[in-house]
Amino acid sequence: MKILKSLSKILDKILQLAVFILITGMIITVSLQIIARVFFTALSWTEEMSRYLLVWGSFLGAALAYHRGAHIAVTFVLDRLSNGARRWTVFVAHLFSLVFFILGFWYGIEMIKMQVFQVSPSLNLPMKDVYLVIPISFGFMVYFGIVNVLNIILKEGE
Repeated sequence: MKILKSLSKILDKILQLAVFILITGMIITVSLQIIARVFFTALSWTEEMSRYLLVWGSFLGAALAYHRGAHIAVTFVLDRLSNGARRWTVFVAHLFSLVFFILGFWYGIEMIKMQVFQVSPSLNLPMKDVYLVIPISFGFMVYFGIVNVLNIILKEGE
């Protein structure tokens, strides 16, 4: 379990850096678009680039938030449960999440297979590269979900 937690910390740092770079790139791209529109002529590629940076940053940010437990949650019922019932409820929630993440990973790969020959209009990027973030982010979430489930199971034995 120590190896899994160490790997989780490393993946967390990688995701944090990636999200920072992607969102910073988006801010720079949108700022460039505004400056070019006001003072010069609009750049055709900036809107598309900012959109793809937002998509990548959002998906990787979702994986990072799941790992950190930072997604929004309504916990008033969970807070009223006993420790055993709370642990069981969290365990079941992680299992359902894990099933969803596995499906997202699978269908993300299927989506990429459908986009093999399509390219983006302005940047001429292969759309499979744009959609690649879906299985990547869900892959991270599958890993973090497995770690969460194992963590609950191993704590149960203590």
